[in-house]
Amino acid sequence: MKKFTLLTLLLIMSLGYGQVTNEGRPASWRIKGIEKPQAIIMPSFNLDSIQAEDRVRDLDQNKPWRFGYEFLTDNNLQNSGVWHTMPNGDRVWRIRYVSQGAKTLNFLFSDFYMPKGAKVYLYNNDRSDLLGAYDEKQNNESRVLGTWLVTGDDIWIEYFEPAAVAGQGKLEIFKVVHGYRTVTLINPDSNINNSQDCHFDAECFLEGINNIKDISKKSTGLIIVNNSNFCSGTLINNVNNDGTPYFLTANHCYSDPTEWAFMFNWVSPNPVCGGEQQSANNAPNYYLTASGAQLKARKEEPDFMLVEMTSDIPEEWDVVWSGWDRSDVPPPFTYGLHHPSGDIMKLSYDANPPIPQDIEDNDMGYIWVQESIEVGALEPGSSGSGMFDNTGRLIGQAWFIAGNVCNGINTGGLLVGYGRLGVSWDMGETPDTRLKDWLDPDNTGAITTNWYPPQEFYTLDAKAIFYEHGYNPCGNQVAPVLRLINNGTQNLTSVQISCSFNGTEPVIIDWTGNIAENESALIDLPQNATVLGENTLEVIVLNPNNGTDENTANNSIYESFVTPDTIETSNVVFTITTDTYGEEVSWSLKDASGNVIYSVAPDSYGDNTTYSQTFMLEEGCYTFTIKDVYGDGICCSQGDGSYSLTTTSGEVIVQGGDYGALETTTFKMADNLGIIDMKEENLTIYPNPSSGIFTIASSQNIEGTAYTIYNMLGQAVKSGSFASGANTVDLAEVPEGIYLLQASGNGRQQTYKLIKE
Repeated sequence: MKKFTLLTLLLIMSLGYGQVTNEGRPASWRIKGIEKPQAIIMPSFNLDSIQAEDRVRDLDQNKPWRFGYEFLTDNNLQNSGVWHTMPNGDRVWRIRYVSQGAKTLNFLFSDFYMPKGAKVYLYNNDRSDLLGAYDEKQNNESRVLGTWLVTGDDIWIEYFEPAAVAGQGKLEIFKVVHGYRTVTLINPDSNINNSQDCHFDAECFLEGINNIKDISKKSTGLIIVNNSNFCSGTLINNVNNDGTPYFLTANHCYSDPTEWAFMFNWVSPNPVCGGEQQSANNAPNYYLTASGAQLKARKEEPDFMLVEMTSDIPEEWDVVWSGWDRSDVPPPFTYGLHHPSGDIMKLSYDANPPIPQDIEDNDMGYIWVQESIEVGALEPGSSGSGMFDNTGRLIGQAWFIAGNVCNGINTGGLLVGYGRLGVSWDMGETPDTRLKDWLDPDNTGAITTNWYPPQEFYTLDAKAIFYEHGYNPCGNQVAPVLRLINNGTQNLTSVQISCSFNGTEPVIIDWTGNIAENESALIDLPQNATVLGENTLEVIVLNPNNGTDENTANNSIYESFVTPDTIETSNVVFTITTDTYGEEVSWSLKDASGNVIYSVAPDSYGDNTTYSQTFMLEEGCYTFTIKDVYGDGICCSQGDGSYSLTTTSGEVIVQGGDYGALETTTFKMADNLGIIDMKEENLTIYPNPSSGIFTIASSQNIEGTAYTIYNMLGQAVKSGSFASGANTVDLAEVPEGIYLLQASGNGRQQTYKLIKE
């Protein structure tokens, strides 16, 4: 029998900056001189023992991934914290928890009741991560509420109580969870890029059904269950189309739903579609969180669970309740949306009909089987996520996987089992073991429902995403490629494309062609010369078919990237001091073509030991990546490890140690040979700024060196070659502004800024 892996994943870390559940800020932030409570210091615990257990547990994919250590507490409004009364009689109560070294803290309230106007916020000490407000909308019969996670080890909880309801509120903190590890790849984006490389971000183009998929992603959510587990799920509509916040997930994700927390709309604005690149985040202003639910129905087979969220979902969240089809008839193809490893939302696609299957070996049954997936994959954390048919209706929820998730950037031949909604509908004998009593409360016998609110496909809907960012850190140009998608029903024959690089006046491209519904075209955008440091690119699609786009939410895309300075050295020195788990460390150094030049595999280093290695490198661009198997870097929970890359003269390229699971650095090297070293101190430009005439001088012989001058749109305005001695460049005829002079020769290139006033 094949080995099946349940898709539950234990939670990793807070997501950078928590989106407020409702708008607002803590009242204490505007009160000068407010008394501060003495911090409650959580006791230390044997982290070595916990981590030793984790190393064994993590080998078994059927066990949850543990991230935190739980403290039991007994703090409430009466026995802890500090009250402050304002002149109008309103009151603020605050309590502060410190658990040294925690990556995150999250909390379980065992007695939660908010009278009208009262609210609770959570935030870290430097106020960079704010969660809340929790208010009367989160009240529930059990009076239990679990929070999302807050980044850091020093967290405040603040309760605001209006004078009119003085003494009516209840807030008791029963549990504090110390998040001691994370597999974070990008800080502060937390679980972004935890999943493997064959995944496709939800924003990736899916030919033939792209506009349907874009609606389904609005139904998909990430949930925290049991205070420390990740699962996925789907908002699901009922026959009455009344917006009851039902949420469908997997039974094996079960814990008390009153303690759950939900997140919607966590998608990448610049998607990665099956590759090693890292997905961008849409935090902090876009993802949306809520807490608490009530159990309605669940059954072990076919592994479904239906809950009703405690809070009404605000209209401005723009979420969609998924329609469903309970006919149990295999559709021609299926797709899924989910959060593998708690990562940003991903897409999977199977071009073949799913296979209905009943009872296999008495342990897995009543399922849809996907024998192969053409796009993407599922992993732990995808549990409970929706399977959608060719019309965008929900027909099942993810149960298990078998086989390899990924083979590099390609799908690894994964077999996936989904519980069938048609079986979950009425297989159970009581309302708490079936779906029909909740999704068809009047017993109409409906076989299908549509989305709620009703979704219309726009006539004119042009969507923009980047197909290629076109940026090479070794180069001085960016050459992006736009994927123009027709999400509308009318063929797209023309658009205007606005491109602004580094905040300059946009360049307008008039595009014409013919794109059918759910098809796309690739369009080369203007090349631009980059500057050292941060560069930005904004693209907007306008005036489809010389008309008005009916959906402007998907017209704009934005990208930023950093061009590294050139390091002049013949060799690079790598030095590392390991922590008490040196065997967890690995690293690689790749050239611009992706070839591994130097590397060290896990289990190569000893504990608490210093190693040094010199890299003999040719001129070019290199990417250094250091990893930690456990996800806690080499500092500072298990020793004071560190690493550095330096030049032979001791100049630091990068240094660190507290990098979580992975850290990547790109740098550009030039050796010390001859004229096109182009050391900036040896090439003098004056006056700069100038009214138009610039003098170029160098202590080196620059005769014959070619140069080109670009404006900030990337357009060449002047070119030539230098003579011996001092040279004059005349920009009197060009407009005032910033220009880039690129001097090149012998395969090398250097860029200088010219300012014309």
